[in-house]
Amino acid sequence: MRVLSIASDVQGADASTPWLDEAGVTFTRLTDQRNEVGKLCALKYVPVGILLDPQGRLVRPVGLVSIDEDDFRAELESWATTGEIPPSWQQMEQTDARELTADEAEADARLQLARVLLSRDKREEAVEQLCQAVVCDPDNWLIRKQMWAIETPSAFYDGPVDYDWQNRQKQQEQEGLLAISN
Repeated sequence: MRVLSIASDVQGADASTPWLDEAGVTFTRLTDQRNEVGKLCALKYVPVGILLDPQGRLVRPVGLVSIDEDDFRAELESWATTGEIPPSWQQMEQTDARELTADEAEADARLQLARVLLSRDKREEAVEQLCQAVVCDPDNWLIRKQMWAIETPSAFYDGPVDYDWQNRQKQQEQEGLLAISN
């Protein structure tokens, strides 16, 4: 069995590596700066688990995971040890890959432009593109968190993730940025 960590960070490995180091990640890790995995699996949030058997077949639908959740951890350890797929995984509904909607495609294009702007040290312009991407796809937490991490890196890279701060930010956006666009 191989374990692989894929950090989704438009700022690249320079931003994600220290966080992964602090988390004690000792297995192979990659940084998905272009959100390729997010697009491939229609992901709009993290953390997710993509669990494959030795033949490369999906054994659990791609979805939200928390290694701190006792039931999931026990199922994962059992599967890793025995190779037997837990019954609860078999009962989960599989979602098929799908094309991006027009709004999702525009949001992704803006994310890609933000990445280019960041590489050219145009931080403010990058944040503006990410703001517009959030307007296009307000349920996309991957994009939203990229914007927040650039605007307020301390909420993401200095210690544990501050979920209360994130919820306050989301509420402010609902009342401001997203309310204006509706």
